[in-house]
Amino acid sequence: MRKLTVIILVLSIILCATPAMAVDVAEDFSVVSGCNTLEGQTPFLGTQKLVENGEAMVLYELGTDTLMYADNADEQLPPASLIKILTALIAVEKGNLDDLVTVKQAVLDTLDPDAAMASPRLVADEVLTLRDLLCCMMVSAANDAAVVLADYVMGSQDAFVAEMNRYAEELGCTNTNFVNVHGLHHKDQYTSARDIARILAKGIQNEQFCEIFFADKYVVPATNKNESRILVTQNYLMNKDIVVIHYDERVKGSRTGTTANGTTNIGSYAEVDDMKLISVVMGSASTYDEKTGYVKVFGGYGETQQMLDLGFTGNKACQLIYENQVLKQVPITDGSSDVTIASKEARSSVIPADMTLDRLEYRYVNEVPLTLPVQEGQHVSTLQIWCNNVCIAQTDIFAMSNVVAADHVFLDEEKQSVDVARVLGVVFKIIGVILIVGLLIVVAFNLRKFNQIAKQTRQRRRNRRNRRRSR
Repeated sequence: MRKLTVIILVLSIILCATPAMAVDVAEDFSVVSGCNTLEGQTPFLGTQKLVENGEAMVLYELGTDTLMYADNADEQLPPASLIKILTALIAVEKGNLDDLVTVKQAVLDTLDPDAAMASPRLVADEVLTLRDLLCCMMVSAANDAAVVLADYVMGSQDAFVAEMNRYAEELGCTNTNFVNVHGLHHKDQYTSARDIARILAKGIQNEQFCEIFFADKYVVPATNKNESRILVTQNYLMNKDIVVIHYDERVKGSRTGTTANGTTNIGSYAEVDDMKLISVVMGSASTYDEKTGYVKVFGGYGETQQMLDLGFTGNKACQLIYENQVLKQVPITDGSSDVTIASKEARSSVIPADMTLDRLEYRYVNEVPLTLPVQEGQHVSTLQIWCNNVCIAQTDIFAMSNVVAADHVFLDEEKQSVDVARVLGVVFKIIGVILIVGLLIVVAFNLRKFNQIAKQTRQRRRNRRNRRRSR
């Protein structure tokens, strides 16, 4: 009994371990050592510093999911008004832009009186739409609009902040903690350039968010407490009437923020043809002329344009491989036949504008020797696509059809014939067994009867002999 228990235990361990040993998950080299996704560790443009005057920067191509450039991408820094990007995104997802919102004095009292406000300021019992409040916050950086809409959407600012942190964590933001909804400095409030890019990338997928984020001007209709408000962005990238050299037609939407130490943060979205770039600059300082005191360089704006130039100039977005695209034939180890292999998923990336797909480097790694039988969908290898010494994409490769040994291949009619023959063979065997058993029963019965007759015959003979002796 003990031996049986030990045997069962050993078999259980083997069975449990077998699936784990059989799973071979290929490391996604295009992420851990390449530029695929915002998690990419080797940007498409390389690891060298290309833009000065900034504590942290990220340039990301949204359409192909390509990290173009990164510098201190995960450093924790004060977000300032970049935080309003997430405030706006949550508001449009959870609220109705046409809802009427009544301003509460208790909510306004939570703000520092010197904070940036709508012009004219919001007042108690004023009624505006949620859209009006969002445009006040995003176009004019109004902190009073931020607290009012947050209280309306989630019931309180604390609840809204909790939702911001939950949402950020869901997006994969690992270097972010928010304390308020408007971005005023707090020692426990921080984020990173990569995390802001994650949030902005999510926002660009929402049409209502884009309606607010792309607005460079907006008119708030007259309310029950104030005349109409004319809002015009002070973002130099979107307003050509302020600092002409920084106006950039490529920029569709942008949010700026000024930190407590006077540096500038800018998160922007720009488009040219098929390329969609998200640019984040954090901690960029302005420089001033010592004699006149005028600004020589506006922090963040020039750096944003430099990064956009790096991304758009000489590059193009391109689909590298399609889902289920046939790639080549792979021989079976015994040489009997070949297997057609294909890509598991579609992959896209940014490549140099003068580059053609046939000039990219295609590496097949983690190859598994194919032996019969081969099953359709079986993992064969992993394809890595390289451009200028950077892995730009990776996908699993699988067999497109079943291949089995020749002596196990049958036509449908042959299979049916074999199956019928097998069934008939079993039937005949059963009948034979029944006949043999019946025959044995008959023989046994006849032997018993024969023994009874022989016994009776011997008894009669004894009786006759006894009668003769008695005479």
